[in-house]
Amino acid sequence: MQRFDRYVLRSFMNHWLVVCAAFVGLFTVLELLINADEFQEAMEDPALGIAWFDIVRYYLINTPYLLLQFAPYITMLSGLGTVTSLLRNREWTPVLAAGRPTWRAFLPIMIAATLISVGLAVAKETLMPPLLSQHESLQRKIFSQRLWQPKDLWARGVGDVRLHADVFKPEALPAEIVGLEIFATSEEGEDERIVADAAFWQGSAWRLEGGMRIRHGVEEPIHSFSLVGLAPQDLERAYFSHWRPLDLAAADFRGLLAGDPDHRQAETLLWGQRSAPLVPLILLALGLPFALSFERRTSLDGIANGLLLCALFFVVDLLLRDLGGRGALSPFLAGTAPVLGFGSLGIWAYGRMPT
Repeated sequence: MQRFDRYVLRSFMNHWLVVCAAFVGLFTVLELLINADEFQEAMEDPALGIAWFDIVRYYLINTPYLLLQFAPYITMLSGLGTVTSLLRNREWTPVLAAGRPTWRAFLPIMIAATLISVGLAVAKETLMPPLLSQHESLQRKIFSQRLWQPKDLWARGVGDVRLHADVFKPEALPAEIVGLEIFATSEEGEDERIVADAAFWQGSAWRLEGGMRIRHGVEEPIHSFSLVGLAPQDLERAYFSHWRPLDLAAADFRGLLAGDPDHRQAETLLWGQRSAPLVPLILLALGLPFALSFERRTSLDGIANGLLLCALFFVVDLLLRDLGGRGALSPFLAGTAPVLGFGSLGIWAYGRMPT
C-alpha cells in the first residue's frame, strides 16, 4: 500500500468514525429527550424491576442495532466526505495527473468499506441474536411499562405442526405458555389436536398442565410433548418474524423455512441478507463518481445526485421486498434485484468518472 493509499484510507476511516458517532449519538439523544418521562414511570412500577442500570443497558444494546441500521448510509456519506475533502484541498489532481486510474485511487475506500460491511454482517449473525430478546424485553418494560409476554402467538414446527399460544412468557423460569393448542397429523395420517391449560419448558420438552390429546374424537391425557421447531427459542423467532423481521439473522430465516417452506417473507429476506454486504459498495459505486468533479458547483450537484440515487435504491429495495413477501415476485428476484440492478448502474457510473 503506497503513501497516498494510506492517506486516503486514513481520511475515510476518520470520516466514518465521525459520521458513525454523529448518527448513533443523534438518534440516541433524540430518543432520550422524547422518552425521558417514560423512565420514571417504568422505575416506579415494582412489577417491572427497572432501575437506571437497565436503562443504560438498553441503550448499550441499542447502539449496535442503530449501527447496523445506518451502516450503509454511514459508509456512503464517509466516502463522499473523503472524496470532497481531498478534492477541496486539490489532492486528487496530482495523483490523477500522474497517470493513476481513478478506480485505483478509490481502491482503499472500497477495501475498507468491504471489510466494515463483512465485519458487521458477521456480527449480526453471531453477536446480535442473543441480544435480540434482551433488547425487546427492555424496550417493552421501559417504553410500554409492561412485561414482554406475546399474546395470540402462532408458530410452525417441522412436519406442518402448528402451535397457538394465548400467552407466551419467554422470560419466566422456566419459559411458560398459557392456553396451548397444537394442531398436527398423526402417524396414521389423521388430524389430532393437543390442548393444555399451561405448558412449562423442561429443557427438552414441554410439561403440560391439564393436557389432553384429541384424536378420532377421543380425548386422552397427555403430560408432555416435544416437537422439532417448537422450543422457546423457536417461539421467540416466530414472534420476531412478525414484528421485527429485519433484525433476524440468516440462521433464523432458515429455521422459519424449516417449519414452513412456503414462508415467502423469510425466503425473500434471506436472499436480501446474503446480498447485504454488497450494499455499501454499491452505494459508494453510485455516489463517488458523482462526487468527483473538478468544478465546485458541479461537485456539489454531483453529491446531491449521488444521494438521490442512493435514496432511490432503498425505496426500490423496500418495494421489492414487500412484493416478495406478498408472493407477487419470486423471493430470489425480490431479494437480489436491487443489488444486481443498481450494481450494474454503479459499474456504468464508474466508467464515466473523470480521469
